Amino acid sequence: MSTITVRLNSEEARIYKEYAEFKNIPLSTLMKEALEEKIEDEIDLRAILAYEERLKNDEVGYISFDEVKKRLEI
Repeated sequence: MSTITVRLNSEEARIYKEYAEFKNIPLSTLMKEALEEKIEDEIDLRAILAYEERLKNDEVGYISFDEVKKRLEI
């Protein structure tokens, strides 16, 4: 396991610590969850932009619900 140091000014430290206490989780968990959410948001945004680009170029194919079930072997 590695350790990462994050420098915070006193106001940032106070706000983050208070929020972690409010959520009843350690500050390290709060920061990891926040970073994970940020990464997920970025991935989602890229997927949306790629979809919109395909839509603009008429490259979007639709799959019926039955086809999805068939592909997933449901």
